[in-house]
Amino acid sequence: MSTARGSLKARKTAARLFAVQAVYQAIQNKEPPSKLHDEFITYRVGMHLEDIGDAGQMIAPDQPLFRSILAGVTERWGDLQQIIQPRLKLPNALEPLLTSILICGTYELMAHHDIDAPIIITDYINITASFFEFAEPKLVNAILDALAKELRAAA
Repeated sequence: MSTARGSLKARKTAARLFAVQAVYQAIQNKEPPSKLHDEFITYRVGMHLEDIGDAGQMIAPDQPLFRSILAGVTERWGDLQQIIQPRLKLPNALEPLLTSILICGTYELMAHHDIDAPIIITDYINITASFFEFAEPKLVNAILDALAKELRAAA
């Protein structure tokens, strides 16, 4: 397996998608997301996907970014929940996949000041749009955009 397959942008997007999927799996299985890193790298890279378009396979993610997101989400789980929850107009239950997207995006906005917020937000909107057809991408955009202004102004 070549970890350099795909452009840097594509590998960073893959890292974000892998992170969302790992956090989703962690939520479902009630385990820390960081425990899933090796499983995803070993078994998901190169996996054939029906809905991925021309590529047809998951490319290798940018491993430092993927590892950073999983470790950070695991370490700051409670903080991330407290940041996201007040911004939701729904009661407590949000679809676990949507929760995973918001958690990963929020963590990146908090921790990765070296990456422009619009790049992070756009990737998470695109990931959301690949799973949801209705208002969810707009919800992710609104929440992450507001958080970017708040979290990055404080830094």
